[in-house]
This record gives sequence, structure tokens and C-alpha cells, in this order.
Amino acid sequence: MRPTDASTSLLPVGTAVLAPFVEAGILHEAGVHVAGVVARMVPGTSDEALLATALCVRALQLGHVCVVLNDVAGTVAIEAQGEQTSPDDGAEPTAAIDDLPWPDPADWADALRSSDAVTVRDPRSGDATGRVDEGVIRPLVFDGARVYLERYWRYERRVGDLLLDQPNGQPSGLAAPPVRSEASGAAIDAVLDQYFGPDDPDRPDLQRHGARVALTRRITVLAGGPGTGKTHTVARLLAALHQLAADDDRPLQVALAAPTGKAAARMTEAVHQAVAGGHLPKAASQPLLANEAGTIHRLLGHRDGISFRHDRTNPLPHDVVVVDETSMVALPLMARLLDALRPDARVVLVGDPFQLASVEAGAVLGDVVGPATDIDAALDGPLTDNIVVLQRVHRFAADSAIAALAHAVRSGDADLAIEVLRDTGSDDVQWIDPADRKALGQLQDTVVSGAAEVARAASEGNAGYALERAVDLKVLCGTRFGPLGSYAWRDHLERRLPKLVQGLSTGRGYYVGRPVIITRNDYITGVFNGDTGIVIRNDARTVVAMPGGPDGIRLVLPSQLAAVETWWAMTIHKSQGSEFAHAVVSLPDARSRVLTRELLYTGITRGKEKVTVVASEAALRRAIDSPVARASGLRARLWKQ
Repeated sequence: MRPTDASTSLLPVGTAVLAPFVEAGILHEAGVHVAGVVARMVPGTSDEALLATALCVRALQLGHVCVVLNDVAGTVAIEAQGEQTSPDDGAEPTAAIDDLPWPDPADWADALRSSDAVTVRDPRSGDATGRVDEGVIRPLVFDGARVYLERYWRYERRVGDLLLDQPNGQPSGLAAPPVRSEASGAAIDAVLDQYFGPDDPDRPDLQRHGARVALTRRITVLAGGPGTGKTHTVARLLAALHQLAADDDRPLQVALAAPTGKAAARMTEAVHQAVAGGHLPKAASQPLLANEAGTIHRLLGHRDGISFRHDRTNPLPHDVVVVDETSMVALPLMARLLDALRPDARVVLVGDPFQLASVEAGAVLGDVVGPATDIDAALDGPLTDNIVVLQRVHRFAADSAIAALAHAVRSGDADLAIEVLRDTGSDDVQWIDPADRKALGQLQDTVVSGAAEVARAASEGNAGYALERAVDLKVLCGTRFGPLGSYAWRDHLERRLPKLVQGLSTGRGYYVGRPVIITRNDYITGVFNGDTGIVIRNDARTVVAMPGGPDGIRLVLPSQLAAVETWWAMTIHKSQGSEFAHAVVSLPDARSRVLTRELLYTGITRGKEKVTVVASEAALRRAIDSPVARASGLRARLWKQ
């Protein structure tokens, strides 16, 4: 919400320093409110500390974990341009941003060090370096370069400690014995040979290496883009773990988890497919087929808005926890998860560090993997031997334009990406400029035709066919609003479909043929954020058919679903963890601040067989040239930067 001229008159007592930042549209209600609370809690708090407080709140809203004093003025100016310039209002960035009264960074740091609202801590050890009052929690933490809200400093510190295996502040070593303490290196090599083939020193198998790391270390990070074999590796790793533990007194307890219900369902499906196509021994495959992934919240025993049943005092019972789509896991949830592991448990973090990070604060996977994505980098960090980045793409053919486009975007090479998109000889990549009304109209016809097939199957009660066709083609949008947003695509389809499908009426809530996506977890009904379904006619009833159940289809009454949206199109953020035969990536105007390299890359990599990009060249270049850079101290700590 843009501030009004009158908004500064409502500033809390003692926070007048915030007025120019409110007027410039930099600070909003939440940050001002928290600064006001600090002013009341700690009388005499300096203007510099109050400004830092409000900026920390703003930073969290934008996905940052902290505020970097030396960079904040420049970062805010860039972010504010995107916030204040949108295709919807045509507004120009206010000149007030250029004239903001930023404190000198050195003076600002001195003011924070002397403030009663701030705890000063050493960035390496985490120890307080200034005055410490027993039992007093100060709202801010300053480490000499970064300012945090106290809670988020603790989250980041805890994640770093647990990843470095320093739960009590002292290193205890990241290496762990094999699952069975008597299993020798030869036994591990033998089981790896069984599932991955013999090791070839001249052609290292990174999948085999990733499995070896997970068999011999407590913490493993398995990173890689789409089609690099992450799930293939996980399935064989789990089979190897079960085989090595076969003679133990109790079965190996393994948890599979993901940030969302949709990602968890996709993880289960992918592991089962890998087992089915991998010719695994029956004794090893049965435990994998019996293990279904769930959400991280469910694994931890989510009880209310903030607490979980499992934590460091009541750890999870599992020997191994595998987390998929780790890029989507926010810092607070990662802290809770790692905190709930047994000291001897293994964790395998799987994901693509180039994808969109969580909508909440932090980019944990990107920070953890850090420079390891660069195969030519000389790595120096305590986690170097725990990270395996899969490079070889198996999903696409060697000459796949989708793979070439994804590589160009990931590398930040806008010229190469445009060149790939302009190659009219490619069957799997298409580019449509929204200004080309004819080409856009033809695409809309294709999308409507596919939607009509889904609606017809639903009206005939053919749930299986409707669900299959629903993932053939999906429109993935950068935004909800705007002429190329998900709502515009939804409205276009709902306007045209009744003319193509007899008896279809899109004017009421749960109309037959309506695809829906769940927007809130419901543990009682067993549906989760990101789950999808189709409204079908089943005998005389209208029900929602969803993937699941013994026969692959689960029927749910509409009255059981509390929070749903129409799923003819979806945001790219919502599409994470999903795959579609044909992904239509629809981007907003070039002025939109949502355009980032990660957004475009994530959208492109949802397509398995074809990708159509709907965007102007300016929007594409803006996205590719705008990598997300979230402020945190985790990467610096893990990689000594």
C-alpha cells in the first residue's frame, strides 16, 4: 500500500525520524508499528536504532533476513523503484527517495553499538561483545555489518550451528559412522556398486558420489537443476541405507518431507517412479513404496500458529530425514526442522538453488550451496565435502532448447536466452511477444482448447482423464493481476469455455469442470496448500476429484474444502514442485519488480516437453538481469566470505 500524505501524522511518539521514509514509500505500517513498540519498550532509543528496526521489518517482508548497513541505501533505492513503478498505475518513482536522510554508515554503526535496544555480537562466535544484562532480550542484534531482529538472528545462528554440527557452540565433526557401525568401507562400496555401478575414476558419477556422502556423513546437500537425477539418486540412496541396516534390531526409520503438500505428493510420486523403473531388489524397494512424503509442518507436528510437537527436547524418531524442494524452505522453518533432528540422525537436503526461494525470509539452500554451483570454483568451507551438485541433465535431449534456455537464464546470459527463443526451428520452445496480438490469440485458442477437454471429461464423470489432461498444459504467471496475470487468464477461459462445452456454467462456485488449487493446509481433511483437483459430476453429486487414494483418485466434497482458488492458471511461485507437459510462462510488463532471474528460470523448468514464453524482450532482459540477492549472514559464515 502506498502511503498517503497524512500517514506521517500517525507516527508513534518518538519515531519522527521515520517520517521521510514513510513519505517516500520505503516504510509501511508494520515497520513503523514495531519501531513504535521498541521506542516504548526501551525509552531513549536512538533515531538510528529506530530506523534500523523499521528497516529490518521491511527487509523481512521482502525476503531478507537482515539489513546490511553499508548497502541498505542503494538496495532500498533499487527495490523502491520496482515497488513504486507498476504497469497498473504508471507511477514514476518519487524523487524523495534520492533525498532521504540516510545516516552515515560509520556513525550509524557507532549509534547501534551504544544503544540499549541492541545486542552487539561477534559475527563468527556469536558471543555478545558489549554489555550483557542477564535475562534481558534486546530487540535488535548488530554484528558489526548486519542488523537483525533478535528472533531472526537466533534462527540464522541456529541453522549455522546445526549445519556445522555445533549444537552447543563447539564443533563435533560432520562425519558420521555408516548406518551400521560394523559396515566397512568395502561394504559401502559394494552396495554402491549394486545400485550405481562400479566407480570409474576417469568419469566420476556424481549421483554415486552423492549417495556415498549421505552414507558416510550426517548432513548431505544434493543440489541440481531439473532432470539431473536428484530423485533417482535419493531412491537408490534409500535402498542402500535400508540394505545396510537390514540386520539391525529395528527397521530403519526414514522420513520424506517437502515444504508444501503438492511438493510432498510430487516427491512420493517421483520416488515411486524411480523405484518402478530402477529394477531395485524387492527387499529394498518395499520400504520405499510404503513411505509417503508429507509436509515439513506435519512431520514436526504442527500444533498452532508457531509451535511444533517435535523440537530439541522431543526430537524426531527418524534415522534419516530427506527434504525435497529445499529452496522453498524459509529460514525459520529450517531452524525448527534441524533443531528437531536426533544428534545421530542424517539429513539430506535436496533442491535446485537457482529456483525461487521461499516467499518468507531467507534463501537457505542458496546460502548453503553458495559457490559450489560453480564447477571451476576453488571451494573453502566446512561444508565443502557435504555438498554434491549434479550437473548432467538426463530429462532433456542433448539438443533440447528447454535445457539451453534454462542454462542461459541461470547463467544470466540474456543475449543467449533471446537467441534460443528466436530459434524458430525449435519444437520445444516458443516465444510470443504480447504485442503480437495474432500469435497471442492463437496461444489463447490452444489454452482454451485444452481446458475444454478437461471440462468435458469432468462433466462426463471421467475423473482420471480430467486429472491427466489438467497437467498437459498450464499457464504459469509472474503475477496474479495485470493483463498477463493468472486472474486475466482465468477470466478469459471462463468467458469462452461455456461456448465450447455443452452445459458448462462458469458463473457459480464449484461448477463442473472447474480445476481448483488448495491454498491452506487442512490436516483434518488431509488436503494441503498446493494440492489440486477437478470438480466433476459423480452420479448425482458434485465432488472434487484429487490425485490420491488406493485407486489413484480421491473424491472430496466441496464443503470439506475451506480455501481454494480456480486453477486454470497459477503463479510461478505456486508452481514450484510441479511439472507440466507444456508450460506457458506469462510475464508482466518490464517495469514490474517481480521480474527476477529465479522467477523466469523456475517457470521455464516446469515444462517437460514444451515451454512457451509470453513476454516482451524488455521484460525478459529485466528478469534475466535481476538475480535475487537476499541479505543474510549465513553464506558468509558457512563459506568464510
